Amino acid sequence: MEQVDFVAIGCGPYNLGLMALSDATSLKGVCFEERDDFKWHEGMLLESATMQTHYLYDLVTLADPTNRHSYLNYLKQNGRLQTFIVQESPTIPRTEFNRYLQSVAASLDTIKFSHRVTDVRPAADGFLVTVETPDGETVLSSRHVVIGTGAEPLVPDAFQDVVHTSSYRMERERLLETDRIVIIGSGQSAAEVYLDLLTRSDKMRQRIDWVTRSDVFESLESGKLGEEIFSLPYVDYFNQLPYAEREQLEKAFERFRNGVNPETLRAIYGFLYHRTADGSDQATNLYTQIEIEHIAHEIVYTVEGTQQYTGQSFTGEYDAVVAATGYRPRIPTWVERFDIEWEADQQWRVNNRYQIATKTTLAGSLFTHTNLEHSHGPAATNLGMAVYRNAIMLNEMMGETVFDVAAQQPFTSF
Repeated sequence: MEQVDFVAIGCGPYNLGLMALSDATSLKGVCFEERDDFKWHEGMLLESATMQTHYLYDLVTLADPTNRHSYLNYLKQNGRLQTFIVQESPTIPRTEFNRYLQSVAASLDTIKFSHRVTDVRPAADGFLVTVETPDGETVLSSRHVVIGTGAEPLVPDAFQDVVHTSSYRMERERLLETDRIVIIGSGQSAAEVYLDLLTRSDKMRQRIDWVTRSDVFESLESGKLGEEIFSLPYVDYFNQLPYAEREQLEKAFERFRNGVNPETLRAIYGFLYHRTADGSDQATNLYTQIEIEHIAHEIVYTVEGTQQYTGQSFTGEYDAVVAATGYRPRIPTWVERFDIEWEADQQWRVNNRYQIATKTTLAGSLFTHTNLEHSHGPAATNLGMAVYRNAIMLNEMMGETVFDVAAQQPFTSF
């Protein structure tokens, strides 16, 4: 039986970063991904979309700036470093960041695609991991396990036959052939889909609406001090709070989940301004404070909701609906084998070392990237903070400080 130091389950950016960082250590690890190749938000790889984070928030730089898997090294290897410098922007195209991720995935022989983890069991020296491979089933012995199974689209049961933003790019041509489209939801994905459809549609024929329950079309925090919630001291502070206080703070941070890049909002406003400069109709409606409660699909889509403050009913008929309704954690069924401490329904207790708490002591650590917002706050889904998270996990596995990330301190005291 093959023995490894750790098994990472799922190859999204978080576990990809883990494998990239561990490449410079003595640890023997392997990452299993059930898909045939690396995919990252392929439904939202829009031609004009940029990352919401600085280019140095790549897979490794915050923990190991000299690592060969850095974004800057990717640019150098692909003959784009000088042109990148000349263009003078700290934000980069999402399509290029995706190519960077794919390049790193292709360079690591520790990532096994078309391999599906079907079971994980506790063992005397760690875990026994069962994997379905193209050649049949195999079992590994692993000291530690890292869950990176990601999230799946969340669509309310009352929404019939809608397109989730996760598959928007694949459905775009069909959507553009319809006469009436509505985007439901808030946040960056909703704004990007709305802008993309606006710029591609025929305004003489097509009407595109955007409906959100948010009070306003909220802009993301752009003040530097406000961004210090994405720091290790804040994450530690958040993690040690009682569950009720963390739950309250999560609601306060709604704007970090539903906010839109100021550049995207300016682009939308500018487009609508130019569209109406000749006095013509804007051919679109933007609605806030409306809770959509039901969507029925027969010949057309009937969208029904309520204005949250006036109680007035909202009804609209459309030929297509795009739901920007977010995601929910994808929790493997095999976790039922473990005596996990749950803080609430489907919310496990996780310490500041990203170890899932169990009532029975395990021989190894059950780490997780998945299902962390309730325990680690808004930083749980931040790409830059994932680098710190991976460094902390690897330090724990090594039993020593290989990556000194604790020295990075914000100005704010938490």
